[in-house]
Amino acid sequence: GSSFHIALIFKKLLTKFVKSQVQAFLSSESEEYRELMDENSILIPISQSGETADLLEVIRNLKDKGVTILSIYNTIGSSLSRVSDISLNLNCGPEIGVAATKSFTSQLAIVYKIIFELGKVKDGNEKIEELSEQIRKIISNEKSLHEIIELLNESNDVYFLGRSIHHPIALEGALKLKELAYIHAEGMAAGEIKHGTLALVEEGTPAIIINPKDESYEDTMNNAIEMKARGAKIIGISVENNEAYDYWIKIPKVDNILYPLIELIPLQLLAYYTAIRRKNNPDYPRNLAKSVTVK
Repeated sequence: GSSFHIALIFKKLLTKFVKSQVQAFLSSESEEYRELMDENSILIPISQSGETADLLEVIRNLKDKGVTILSIYNTIGSSLSRVSDISLNLNCGPEIGVAATKSFTSQLAIVYKIIFELGKVKDGNEKIEELSEQIRKIISNEKSLHEIIELLNESNDVYFLGRSIHHPIALEGALKLKELAYIHAEGMAAGEIKHGTLALVEEGTPAIIINPKDESYEDTMNNAIEMKARGAKIIGISVENNEAYDYWIKIPKVDNILYPLIELIPLQLLAYYTAIRRKNNPDYPRNLAKSVTVK
């Protein structure tokens, strides 16, 4: 779920700034990774609730092998906090809604703080704090999303595309739309659309392109144009408009590394307001639970 998307971003940042050997994996698909870990390994479990059953099972198995457990969670006194060697509480307050929104944003902020410390990034924490005002502006500008919400409301399939560090955000955006609006949504690496996805695009299919102005901009734009040529309606999340976009969600220009914290917000808003438009309860989506306590 959402915590795995955080792990994917964490992996990319650790690899780039700390030059560490890192793997991100789902706790439900961890068997082969367990075999590789020993007393010289660190496991960083990420969980909003701290009660995810298969995650706790993995931790207990690896503690017996001497693996150090450094956990990130949001629930004081959770099982995860008790089995960890080192723990970081998000301290973002209780999250009542089933879908991870503020906890996801807080997890991402914690990841950046760790990266800035390990990578000795100058003024990193100050840069994160400066984003708060930018995020407030995006939230207050929700009226600009209404046309897009109507498009999503009328759609059966939606595709989210991003490259590099934006790929996990595409996955997260798709997950939120599925959870809250009950719309089939697929997040993917933009360069992979040739492998099946283009065959599914029909006239009017929404494609949300996460493409701020960074080193992946041109390649991602080429993928957007490929989708548009097959009839897709292109929704661009970017610092600048482009003729390929049928709809444009403007985000502010920030340091390239920090774009995930900014581009995430309109995706959460789209999922929320599309759910409202469909008369769904965004706090309690059907068939889902806040804590996954069974395997």
